[in-house]
Amino acid sequence: MKDFVRTCALSKKWRYLRTSYPNLALFERNFSGRKQFTNFVDSPGLLSHKTRNVKRCFVHLSEIPGNFVLPYCLFSCTTLTRLTLSIPWALKLPSQIWLPNLKHLHLQCSTFVDKHSTEQLLSSCPVLEESTIRYCTWDNLKTLTTRAPMLKILTIQDEDFDCSVESGFRGSVIPNNSSDCPSVHPYGYRVVIYGNDLEGINCVSPLLNDHRVEKSCSLLHAYMDVPDRCLRRTQQVAYRLNKLLEGVCSIKRLTLSSKAIDHLPVFPKLEELDLGRLDLKHQVIVKLLHDSPNLETLRFSGSQHRWRAIGSHTPRCFSLHLRQIELSDVFLRKDFHVLEVLLKHAMVLEKLIICPKWHLLEQGIEQKFRQKLLEIPCRSESLEITFFGVEIHQKSLV
Repeated sequence: MKDFVRTCALSKKWRYLRTSYPNLALFERNFSGRKQFTNFVDSPGLLSHKTRNVKRCFVHLSEIPGNFVLPYCLFSCTTLTRLTLSIPWALKLPSQIWLPNLKHLHLQCSTFVDKHSTEQLLSSCPVLEESTIRYCTWDNLKTLTTRAPMLKILTIQDEDFDCSVESGFRGSVIPNNSSDCPSVHPYGYRVVIYGNDLEGINCVSPLLNDHRVEKSCSLLHAYMDVPDRCLRRTQQVAYRLNKLLEGVCSIKRLTLSSKAIDHLPVFPKLEELDLGRLDLKHQVIVKLLHDSPNLETLRFSGSQHRWRAIGSHTPRCFSLHLRQIELSDVFLRKDFHVLEVLLKHAMVLEKLIICPKWHLLEQGIEQKFRQKLLEIPCRSESLEITFFGVEIHQKSLV
């Protein structure tokens, strides 16, 4: 952008050449001071209503201290399709916002000042398809309702505060005075997400605050990663995570990473489940499988799951739909019982992929494991096993 502006200064004919440039990146570090930066942003033609070709705009402020009010023209640009704001302090927004062609909105490290302006920003983009809110501060809000009718992908990534921060600030736990719900910290906010066309939601958060999704039949996938940094908040996190999952129970693909789970909703349409490194209790695993009757693919890491037995009633997915299981970071000796349980019950399984911890492979153990694996009674009529990248063809041994 700096070289582009210098070129425009060479001739009066090129004075407004910059207004035809579709990509605009404003880095504060390229200016000697806040005043120079402000004058440049407010200069005629940069983002005025006459600017018809600016499609992508990236604003990064961090080098010069002090608040900065973004110009109104930035939030009324009719050609803008992608906007990224990285502003590590109060996000001061104009009273009127209208971005009719904005499809991608990325907010990072900002502090939302009030409910009205924040909701207005998120709802004044009628064709918004993807929104990312990363490392933002919500402390000034009690509740927040986002209404973007065309929103398809929403990503929320919050700071992962440790126990010391939680106990002294936003995440401290108040004594529970309710029999059915852990108390909510007074600085915590609740965000309610509406989206008729919402297809996917990604949430990486310690759930210091309360996220809710209104049930949407259009949701296809969800990624939930809840860091477990403070055991004192387990009850509160479990409650909030369950409420969040209740709003996305219509999904077909779910990636879930959290130890704070004691109850999960039913996922009648779920086809792919990735449990990552969950340390789930045995009864929670079995119930989750029973409540996912259409499950086709199951992924998880070994040695984190307390598998014992499926029980007398085999989950429906094991006999009807479960065709692929993928296990990563498997300990060859420690996790062998997991394979025995799965192969004993998976009647329509077609592919089993096993990736052991490569640095724990002992000389001779790998070959013995392969042979022992082929000796496990298998309910599936035709099964292909891939072990450490090598395919092993196994027929039913029942």
